[in-house]
Amino acid sequence: MNEWDFYGRAEPLAELRRIVESGRWFFCRIEGRRRIGKTTLLAELTRQDAGLSERLIYMQVPDSDERDVAYTFRQSLGSCEHEQARALASNVIHFASMAAAIGKLCAAGFIVVLDEFQYFTRSKLYAFNSFLQAEVDKLRGMQSKRGGLMVLGSLQSEMNALLDDKSAPLYGRVTAQIPLSHWDFEDLLSVYASQNIQQPAQWLTLWTFFEGVPKFYHDAYEQELFGVPAADFSTELLRRMFLRSSSPLSEEADTWFLRELRGKAVSVLHFLADHAGCGHAEIVAALTDDNEKHALGTNIARLVDRYQMVDKLQPVFSDSKSRNARYYIADNFLQAWLGVAKPAREEARLKPLDKAIAPALRRLETLEGFAFEKLIRALHLETSRKGKGDFELSRLQLGYWNRPRDVSKAIEIDLVALDEPNRRVRFGSCKRSSDAHDVAVFEQHVNRFLQAKGHQHLAAWDREMVLFSPLFSQRERTSYQRNGCLTRDLMDYADMFANAPGTKRAQQA
Repeated sequence: MNEWDFYGRAEPLAELRRIVESGRWFFCRIEGRRRIGKTTLLAELTRQDAGLSERLIYMQVPDSDERDVAYTFRQSLGSCEHEQARALASNVIHFASMAAAIGKLCAAGFIVVLDEFQYFTRSKLYAFNSFLQAEVDKLRGMQSKRGGLMVLGSLQSEMNALLDDKSAPLYGRVTAQIPLSHWDFEDLLSVYASQNIQQPAQWLTLWTFFEGVPKFYHDAYEQELFGVPAADFSTELLRRMFLRSSSPLSEEADTWFLRELRGKAVSVLHFLADHAGCGHAEIVAALTDDNEKHALGTNIARLVDRYQMVDKLQPVFSDSKSRNARYYIADNFLQAWLGVAKPAREEARLKPLDKAIAPALRRLETLEGFAFEKLIRALHLETSRKGKGDFELSRLQLGYWNRPRDVSKAIEIDLVALDEPNRRVRFGSCKRSSDAHDVAVFEQHVNRFLQAKGHQHLAAWDREMVLFSPLFSQRERTSYQRNGCLTRDLMDYADMFANAPGTKRAQQA
């Protein structure tokens, strides 16, 4: 395997450099889910600028109390290279003195980084926000030309409560913000090329578990997963990443995703892991007694709105009150943990590892089907945004489904993409297995969709019928095209990203 590198993140890295070099004091918010690479982004910036690392003070906020938080910051100051920072350490004993030290450091040109800043929503820690507000207001009034404060957080709702709520002490104080999302597929292609991962089936398996979370791919690199032959890849991913005693991700979901959830909220997640795409009524019927309906609805709403662990998806052209909403676990890793890895880990406590892995691989095949649909939608957005795709997107609908009393009138379409200026519509069918597409059934569903009230105006638009699978053979392409359908696989999308070396279809010949 090749050495691990810093992949992607060109835009946020450039923006962070611009903020640091702007010549004025700043209060920057960096936000993204856990393991997305917030501290790695800072580390890369300091690697490129040795002078910056000498004036940066980093602290990871503990989920504790005032005394422990102050102690942790005191330790950070005590280990600093600069005497000026070390001299302040002994004075930090509570929130008031901690905030005062941060103010002095920023005024002196240091950059203070508070990681896991969302913990300051806790009642035991909330008072710190008022002390920090006073120091921030002083620094703003001084119009200092150097120094800065960075706050890093992984829960958007709690970061919003601290920084965007009008009643919060720090409301309106942030001068810059950098949201960090998953690696794009183009970034992942660079990882795949660098580590010689050439098979689209491997790409899909990795995306199903890790989506675009950098830390998980680095963990896989350290477990030497990328050197495993394609035929053994899924088995070894489960074994090395989740099931061995030294597996790096065996406790990840429980530690980072589920630790703040209890009772019915956890039950909802387990149910969705086994019933992806179910409706609200199905969740209620499965998990509640008559006297618990309100409580369950509250838990579902919290998972959707506050924790953003669950996606509530509506069919194309429907409003937010539609009863056709479907629910999915939003995070690929959490879905894969609950649906595949956790059951295998529990079985491995009582059975030989091979017997525990076999049923997990069958569950993984099903899960990869759902993940592939999500990936195709993401690829349409990414290629259209970057001007590298084959469809100019004005609107992407997740798809269309209905709940007719007459089963013969059922409609199920995986993707509906609109190019409104050019009056062009694309209908997509996504299958994990390239030989599983049924063109006749696909056409029936599209025709029913176009005949439905509210969709008839699309009948006059240029129409594309596109089949999506991880990889098509040339024989399959020819056969499907004879039946009026285009074909797109992951190698086609790799070819659309001209600057992704080593991913051309010719390598698969």
